[in-house]
Amino acid sequence: MPRARTGPLPLPDLQTGRKDEAGDFALITGFGPFPRVPCNPSAEIARIVAQDRRWRRLGWRIEAGIFPTRYGIVAETIARLAAQTPPRFVVMLGVAARARRLRVEMVAQNRVSAIHRDAGMARPGAAVIAPAAGAIRRGRHAGPVLVRALRKAGVPAEPSFSAGRYVCNFAYWHMLGAFPAPTEIVFVHVPMPQAPWRRRDPRPDRARMAHALTWLVAAMIARARLSQRAPAPGGAGRIPPRSSW
Repeated sequence: MPRARTGPLPLPDLQTGRKDEAGDFALITGFGPFPRVPCNPSAEIARIVAQDRRWRRLGWRIEAGIFPTRYGIVAETIARLAAQTPPRFVVMLGVAARARRLRVEMVAQNRVSAIHRDAGMARPGAAVIAPAAGAIRRGRHAGPVLVRALRKAGVPAEPSFSAGRYVCNFAYWHMLGAFPAPTEIVFVHVPMPQAPWRRRDPRPDRARMAHALTWLVAAMIARARLSQRAPAPGGAGRIPPRSSW
């Protein structure tokens, strides 16, 4: 079984940012287990990326939050987040069990499966998320830039125009509606990690995906700096601690 790489991995060249007490903050999310996926890699990857010590040196605070894969809790949690000071950007991670590449989701669709149950064995009551809303919400991010960042970090990646009809798409839809337009929001589907016993498995392992997603976060930080957006009123705000997710 291949060992996970340890120690800091190279990042794009970013100059050290300010080191004030609050700093800028961003949010990275993952999901817990759900039927047929007892160990969801998105949760561990989100924590690994958020805990990288280099973010603090750059003047950033990256908070990780793990959603239970349950429709009701996801909607309630995002509603609570919407009442807080907006983060500069949000990176949402989920798993696409049949995927072979990382997928940068370009849109969230106003649809949901009325058949597949969530981790609490609940199903939505309708096939649409918001009957009075449009068919899609576009992701607020530079998709081609992020796909290139992932590929440059050494993992296969592609843009995607379907985030599915499960809790991932449901969460993406709600997150895009929760925060004002200056907050960039992207959803990235990761594959299940490479199986070491399978020859020629094209999927990257967990360590490579975490490394690549640090490049994606670095690209988001660079974009946030270029935007020269004034800090939101009220300072850096607060994100609910991980224990409340």
